[in-house]
Amino acid sequence: MTFQKNVGLTNKVAITGDRANQNPTIYDAINFLAGEGGVKAGGFVFRDPSDETKVVMTGSSVAVVEGFVERVQNVNGFTFDPASMDITEGENVSVARKGDFYVEADGAVSVGDKVYTDYETGATTFSSGAKTTDTGFTAKTSAAASGDMVVISNWK
Repeated sequence: MTFQKNVGLTNKVAITGDRANQNPTIYDAINFLAGEGGVKAGGFVFRDPSDETKVVMTGSSVAVVEGFVERVQNVNGFTFDPASMDITEGENVSVARKGDFYVEADGAVSVGDKVYTDYETGATTFSSGAKTTDTGFTAKTSAAASGDMVVISNWK
């Protein structure tokens, strides 16, 4: 057990994966399950190529992003760990196709920057690279540094 190292004077704006507002959100018609290794709320997922009923955080250079994993507490039984964003293999996953969500910036972000996902690690990023896939989302707010919260959306 570790001791608390700092005290925040204000609440955090949001947690990665939270809905940013009450605008409409469109979900997949399929109730996906977390695939091998599970998934993380607040990230993008791909369909599992070995089982179309499951989603995974990692894909390939030709994989198409299925959607964004919204942070909701839809768990079966008492397996939910409030300190974790992990959704274990076999659990239900809320996959949003369209909407406005909060994510943590990985550096400075400007309004209009595209949102990418690293298909090898599942990390969300705002800069394209050799192993990233365009998610179809863009930044709607800016961030000065890594760790700041950014609203992303794929509504036009």
